[in-house]
Amino acid sequence: MTDFKAIVESSYDNGTPFWIFTSDYIFGMVPMDAGGARWKEVSYTFEEPDNPFFVTERSADLSFQFLMEEVEKGVSFYVEDLKIPMFKEFAITLEGKNGPEKMNAIITELVNNSTKYSANLPIIKNKDELGTLLSKV
Repeated sequence: MTDFKAIVESSYDNGTPFWIFTSDYIFGMVPMDAGGARWKEVSYTFEEPDNPFFVTERSADLSFQFLMEEVEKGVSFYVEDLKIPMFKEFAITLEGKNGPEKMNAIITELVNNSTKYSANLPIIKNKDELGTLLSKV
């Protein structure tokens, strides 16, 4: 848990991360460099007794794909009113952009306009809300 806590606490050091939590897990994408070329994918599954914490590093392009999949398939299972078609429509507007631009744009969209996609999207919107994640582990 110490590693998870350190990642959460430093997650805004290189830009804006994406953090979302459900009743079963926490999922995050944290920029590894100021340019957003590399991202750290983080998950913490509450009911996993052996190894609840998972972390891997990927390029921005691959991270974008994983973030899209997480919202479309993972989060939509927990958030009943999540408007996936509208979310996909926004993602289409990012075609032609490079990986770092896509990651920053999708995170900015979800953080700043979360109510457009759901009345109950459990995301962290700023650094002051990080305590919410730490209180869950």
